[in-house]
Amino acid sequence: MIPAQEVCERAQLARDPRFDGRFFTAVLTTGIYCRPVCPARRPSRKNVRYYPSAAAAQEAGYRPCLRCRPETARRMPEWSISSDTVIKGLRLIDGGYLNDHSTAELASRLNICVRHMNRLFHSELGATAHSLARVQRLHLAKRLIDESTLGFAEIAMHAGYGSVRRFNTELKTTFGRPPGDLRRGRVVSLDGEGSLNLRLPVRLPYNRDWVFGFLGKRALAGMETVADFEYRRRLATNPTTGRQSWLSVRWGNEALNVSVPGEAGVDLADCLRRVRRLFDLDADSQAIDEQLNQDVLLGPWVMAAPGLRVPGAWDGFETAVRAILGQQVSVARATELAAKLIDRYGNGSFPGPDCLAAVTPAEIGMPGNRGRAISALAEAVVSGRLVLDEGVDNAQLQAELCAIPGIGPWTAAYAGMRIAKDPDAFPESDWVVLKMLDGTPAQVRRRAEDWSPWRAYAVMYLWWGADQRRRARMVKASGG
Repeated sequence: MIPAQEVCERAQLARDPRFDGRFFTAVLTTGIYCRPVCPARRPSRKNVRYYPSAAAAQEAGYRPCLRCRPETARRMPEWSISSDTVIKGLRLIDGGYLNDHSTAELASRLNICVRHMNRLFHSELGATAHSLARVQRLHLAKRLIDESTLGFAEIAMHAGYGSVRRFNTELKTTFGRPPGDLRRGRVVSLDGEGSLNLRLPVRLPYNRDWVFGFLGKRALAGMETVADFEYRRRLATNPTTGRQSWLSVRWGNEALNVSVPGEAGVDLADCLRRVRRLFDLDADSQAIDEQLNQDVLLGPWVMAAPGLRVPGAWDGFETAVRAILGQQVSVARATELAAKLIDRYGNGSFPGPDCLAAVTPAEIGMPGNRGRAISALAEAVVSGRLVLDEGVDNAQLQAELCAIPGIGPWTAAYAGMRIAKDPDAFPESDWVVLKMLDGTPAQVRRRAEDWSPWRAYAVMYLWWGADQRRRARMVKASGG
């Protein structure tokens, strides 16, 4: 998992930001672990140890550096983890699964025993699943102490501790001082509306034009807006006052600046997880583009638009329904149909599975088999037969979706890209893909073999290239 020691030493000496989050350095004499970009004076080589994760360093008895703040490091890219089981487990942990479930339940969800699960996690990340969840809670709590004016009881709740006592004990055990001492001297400014503002670092290159443009074309009126590199989503409406709570994600200084309403009922950790997935923040475009750039067709597009990402799903069920709506129609028409679903069944919000399982969606103006597919999808989710969360396996998801009458391979593969977040998901029957590669689905599948394991990102470049060709034709037709 860790780069070779000489690579770590050079990265640490140069404070190379490309390695931020890829490993952590610990110093025997101080008992502190740091990011490789830490500005502190370099210790003697004989006193330095390298760890693949912050949890591994803490399991070894080191405490986080208060200067470089390991909790603000970039996330480790998933491609650097060889075990699909560990990737699924990390996604569930990131979603707060171990805040409410035991490690035995996590192992059961991953279809392995606890001992084997811990063996896998130790092999990849140098720490157990329990330790990784513990450090995740700790890091979020530390960020809220440093970057918000929330009370400690609220921080304990948002970070997933469940009690202030547990929160206080964890912070004092880790840092050797109570939360009040950690916050003392910090200057925090709010945006005037009491929102919590956190900065999510991004691995460059990151093509902001593509991501915000993708989300803008699919924005649901009344629920989402996209303008000037800012994405806003309505979280809730106060039934008493009618006041709406909106989450905001703005691009600035090579990072995403997230503003979350600081009111009761808003789950900060859940919002941050959804933002990371929606904006595909854990991808490593440098590694992806390096491979795709070798392709004769994709290479020029990779050079022209580096850093294309695969936007994920804010909500798995919502995205699955919208994928069905998008079968054999344009993005604009699918978005129009989604708006009709909201107007008729959602009372301003996207209708949930309980609602859509009990109605006839086809009455909004679509083929009957497509409406029945939405109802069947909703019934499968309600019954628990179909899971659409961050831990879902792509192959299993596609098989279960294709088993529902009215759902075809394109919809299943699209769900694999956006819901399962499989970097190798590939909609071989996509109309644009077929046209750009000028072949049948079987021919297209063979053509894409060289793009594995990044075929989902290759699709983004095919879509981008098709859009560029369309724009060029429009300019030519207008005489420009």
